Amino acid sequence: MLGDLIASLDQPAVVEEVLASLAAPIRQRLEARAGDANMSLPDFAAGAVREFVERADDDLWFQLLTLMRQAQDPGLVAVQTILRWVTEPKHSP
Repeated sequence: MLGDLIASLDQPAVVEEVLASLAAPIRQRLEARAGDANMSLPDFAAGAVREFVERADDDLWFQLLTLMRQAQDPGLVAVQTILRWVTEPKHSP
């Protein structure tokens, strides 16, 4: 589920669907971060999720897995949570 969604983040339509599901303030902060990095929003979002997967510590993974277990769409909730955390420095891996 999460692995499939992460793998499909190379597809712009998939990334746009995920981004459209985010609260407006989170999307705005992601847009600002993407602009700061001179990247498109979809590329930045996909890269941020992949970086989280590679670098997150056990505590962040535990928090993420707890949220996923409670969700009806665990993969989407995981990516939404990761992108929200990207906008919050205290959660950066």
